[in-house]
Amino acid sequence: MWKIARLILHPKHNPLRYAPTEYAYMATLILACFWCLAFGLYMGELVTIGHSMLGHIAIITMVFVTLLTFQWVKRKYKPKKKN
Repeated sequence: MWKIARLILHPKHNPLRYAPTEYAYMATLILACFWCLAFGLYMGELVTIGHSMLGHIAIITMVFVTLLTFQWVKRKYKPKKKN
């Protein structure tokens, strides 16, 4: 089960790995909102769908911001080669 989840959710293994970061971000947000809607409709929790979507957007945004920050720092402060 973890292998399947990894293929779907891990950004290095799912099909979004080929998309530019901004498109992967937007696609991830849209998918998360649709999953919130699907589970909300299934569970009958229509009142909390908006809160769930906002929570997902906040978490996914921070994941992407963290990823971009790490990539920027890695490029800017490359390890210095020892002579």
